[in-house]
Amino acid sequence: MDTQKEALQRIISTLTNKKEELQHFLDSIDGSLSGLEEESCKAMVELEAELDQLRSSLEERGAQLCEMIKEEEQRKKAELKRQRSEGACALRSCDDLLAFSNQTLTVSDEEEFLTAARLIKERVTMAPAFRLTTRPCVSESMSQYAVDFSAEREGLHKLHFLPVPRAPEIDVSGCSVQDNAVHVAWRSAAEADADGCWPIQRYELEYRKTTHGSALVGGACWERICDITETQIIISGLKFDSPFVVVRVRATNKAAAGEFSEPVALETRGKQLTRVQLLPSLISRTSQDLILRWTCPDPFRSILVHPGPP
Repeated sequence: MDTQKEALQRIISTLTNKKEELQHFLDSIDGSLSGLEEESCKAMVELEAELDQLRSSLEERGAQLCEMIKEEEQRKKAELKRQRSEGACALRSCDDLLAFSNQTLTVSDEEEFLTAARLIKERVTMAPAFRLTTRPCVSESMSQYAVDFSAEREGLHKLHFLPVPRAPEIDVSGCSVQDNAVHVAWRSAAEADADGCWPIQRYELEYRKTTHGSALVGGACWERICDITETQIIISGLKFDSPFVVVRVRATNKAAAGEFSEPVALETRGKQLTRVQLLPSLISRTSQDLILRWTCPDPFRSILVHPGPP
């Protein structure tokens, strides 16, 4: 009967722990659903902001290019109008000179005719019509402002979200807990670089204390360590007042931070003091000091010594 009760108590304890774990799992799912909506809204806002900046930059550059074309058009128009004005003036001068020449042909007096002929010769020599070039000084062509943005359009089709590094994998065999410190090691998903991901620059590690061996069950708030450059770290100065420490790590690159690795629970042996009777050997004794020696049995890492009565 007692044996069956003990077995039933173990089953009840196991079911209780599993219930707690499942409840925490459901709470975590609910939190993830809520967080997913918030993160999606945030991503949409950031995307729209980037697209607005892209449109603004495109409109700004388009306005600059249009202004360059208008300035060149105005420059050429001014040159052509100036040349046209000079040509019109030369044409009027040519008409006047041609009319005077035709009139001179009707003069019968020889002396008057010779005087008019010399005057016509001098006027022809100085006439604007013979000093003006008859070719336009500028071309109507604007071919230097032809555009082809096919490469840029192709680049727009390649617009995508920033590449983030994949989650690292904690190397459980390389992790250890001793002397109020936790040594955590992990393997980087460096092969992601071949998929177009930017090189990893830093790591971020989070840890928290918990009373459960399952990494899914909650505990204290996460503590974060940033700017880690290697694939390992020693968390020192801890107080092991809980049986486990849960750790997780993620990589960051120039773009953003990736997903956290699967959390791993490391046993700290906190709150698990065991009384063991030792048989120390007396090494030396003075009026103030007493030196003892003993062998620490495995797996104990520390010994508390309580002096007895004299």
